Amino acid sequence: MTSGTIRRAQLISPFGVGAMTVLVDGTSVIAAGLDHWFEGDNVRVSEFRIEEWRLQKRLRVSHFRTPPQYQAPQRDMARRENVGLTVPFLRFPSWSFCPYCKRMTRQPLAFHGKAHCPDPSHQIPKGRKGPVMAQVPFVVVCERGHMDDFPWSEWVHRSAQPLCGGTLRLRSRGGGSLSGQVVICDGCKQERSLEGVMTATGETTTLTSTLERGTDYPCKGGRPWFGNAGEPCGQPLRGTLRGASNVYFPLVESSIYLPQSPSSTPEPLLKILQSPPFAAAIALAENIAGEVSAKHIRAADRDELTRQFTDRQIDDALIEISGGSAAHGEYALDLLSPVDWRRPEHAVLRSEIRHPHLVVTKAKPYSEEINAAFSRVRLVELLRETRALWGFTRVKSSALRLSEGKARLRLHPTGDWLPAYTVSGEGIYFEFDEARLCAWETRPDVASRADRLARHYLGVREERGLDDRDITPRFILVHTMAHLIISQLIFECGYSTASLRERLYVSSDLDSPMAGLLIYTAAGDAEGTMGGLVRMGKPGNLERVWDASLANAEWCSTDPICMAGLRQS
Repeated sequence: MTSGTIRRAQLISPFGVGAMTVLVDGTSVIAAGLDHWFEGDNVRVSEFRIEEWRLQKRLRVSHFRTPPQYQAPQRDMARRENVGLTVPFLRFPSWSFCPYCKRMTRQPLAFHGKAHCPDPSHQIPKGRKGPVMAQVPFVVVCERGHMDDFPWSEWVHRSAQPLCGGTLRLRSRGGGSLSGQVVICDGCKQERSLEGVMTATGETTTLTSTLERGTDYPCKGGRPWFGNAGEPCGQPLRGTLRGASNVYFPLVESSIYLPQSPSSTPEPLLKILQSPPFAAAIALAENIAGEVSAKHIRAADRDELTRQFTDRQIDDALIEISGGSAAHGEYALDLLSPVDWRRPEHAVLRSEIRHPHLVVTKAKPYSEEINAAFSRVRLVELLRETRALWGFTRVKSSALRLSEGKARLRLHPTGDWLPAYTVSGEGIYFEFDEARLCAWETRPDVASRADRLARHYLGVREERGLDDRDITPRFILVHTMAHLIISQLIFECGYSTASLRERLYVSSDLDSPMAGLLIYTAAGDAEGTMGGLVRMGKPGNLERVWDASLANAEWCSTDPICMAGLRQS
């Protein structure tokens, strides 16, 4: 193992479990699974525990934990708990090569320190070590989330079980492409370039279909973040640079804290449905029918324990137990659609509230210009956001079952927590006028333009193997306005572009439409930010921001090229 420093928030994204990073000394490492995050003597987990009731239900865990913060042991230190606690990392890729003689060697995942070249050609004086070796730049991944060392010996010998054990060398013959990277075996004198190892061909890849003559070389289920633990796979392998963007896509779910209102569901009914007989019946109904409702509970209630409760109460209780919808199965993230997941936030942000973790206020009257554009503007003086890592994908940023995503974070499915962190911030909530928005989005020219954008966008998602997404004129307008306002706010309040986030509340549902937008910063510490964003949302300042945002929108991002084209036309 090796050591280095990484910020705690980065252990959620982008350097969470299964992700690679390069330490300051140049060592490439991979974050180990959650099984080993809180190991050791005198560990008090309560110090790192986070409670977020909505997110806990959505991700089906009992609690969250912040990554441990390292505290160096001191001789006169009275405290003994959580001292020396670290997040384990493993050295990966395992293969290294000498920058001089190009010899390749392999070190164990737990190797600590620098690897030195043992090749006798260096004429190393007695008692000294050879040149420091560099880790190879290539790894292999598959779409099921596996990752492994590049099969160097198998590739050069064109065999899944090469008989030659000669020394390998990785040489560059120029050209700036993979065809110039050549693997050479000193023993049998065979050599082979890396041309095509990153290419996909239909449903397979060049690496899988051409590594061995006459047969495929599929993924072996490598999971180096769990040590040497693999699992059956068989998916096509794809070679990639270890720092490429397709190596790791973290799956992070976020939630803004909302005060928990008292439940209207009878407590005795909740206890009955959570007892072993009914819990088994609920699970059986989910597996067979894909959903569970009051009729399933009635059929399983031989002792008529639920006779005193109505079907509506039972259905509401099932929703509360599941955290969202009675038809949930194991797709907990689908309990509520992204739109329905944010409806409670939308409802709270529209009103005024004062809570230790959420303060929303109403400013003094705005000008007619602001009132014409927005039906509501609220100042979010304080909010708390929780961001939790629940899985990751490789090759493509695609949809994933919650159970599968969580299984990629730990080797043994015994833990009932996920890594997360909380930040406090501030924001401005905008709500567009529904009447004006409805009139605009039904215009033929708007609908035609939005349809072209949606078809192009969905075509790109289909090419990348991603799920469809509903792109409506309402969504396009709210999203566009979010970027226009953010672009102006970074000049007005001093925050960087990376510090400002958007949270959209958009729905075309006729019964409960939404057209809200929260621009917020949650990049501060536990005490929050300095109030600059809220200040820009107050009357007198917001008008200036809004005017400048609209003025900037009149110019295309590719000007002056567009302006030249207009003159010619």
